[in-house]
Amino acid sequence: MSKYLILFFLLLTIILKGEYIVGDHIPDMNFIDTNVDSLDQVIDTSQSTKDIISSGKIVVISFFGVG
Repeated sequence: MSKYLILFFLLLTIILKGEYIVGDHIPDMNFIDTNVDSLDQVIDTSQSTKDIISSGKIVVISFFGVG
């Protein structure tokens, strides 16, 4: 039982000690967005979080989400 309590508090500490919270500013990150058009051609587009946010969109970063 005590092993489970220790594990619970360890996980709780890790979850609550996040580096960012909602509304925090993040550093500009660049990434490649890959799409396939109707002719099965791969189109790679370079994007950055700064460009997406400046266009009025919201950026949601999920490291543990599925999909």
